[in-house]
Amino acid sequence: MAQTIGIVVETSSDGWATVVAEKGQGCSSCNAVSQCHGGSVSGKGKTSALNRIGARVGDRVIISIDSGTLLSRLAVLYLLPVAMMLTGALVGASMHGGGGVVSNGHGIGYGLAGFVLGFALSVAISRFWSKVRPVTPVISRIVTHRLRSPATAPASGCGCGGR
Repeated sequence: MAQTIGIVVETSSDGWATVVAEKGQGCSSCNAVSQCHGGSVSGKGKTSALNRIGARVGDRVIISIDSGTLLSRLAVLYLLPVAMMLTGALVGASMHGGGGVVSNGHGIGYGLAGFVLGFALSVAISRFWSKVRPVTPVISRIVTHRLRSPATAPASGCGCGGR
């Protein structure tokens, strides 16, 4: 399962919660941090998650997404356009003279058409899956209950008064 940690900021009576996800530990070392959602200025992303365990506002929780569902969606999104591009290039090269992809240009044209068709198919399939079987983040575990402000936290017993 793909997991991340977040803090519950809002709950509803219908079993859902709004969670602000913390930026992952690996985000700072990732080359794509400036393009992905984790690279936002605040470093946090807000999402709705299914709250089966009854987490409350202020709880630090683990949010999980089924890896199989996530991987199948990514495979369709990335692999289908590439497979259609390669198929189009091979069909174009074999239909028009067989002189190779570069020599007649038909392979390039058919490859581009295959890529566009594959991309359109992947978008259609993704939209269909989102309606039929949406990827649902689920709160799987409470890490710590309700975060307290320093003013209301009990003293640690060291004589410092919680400072």
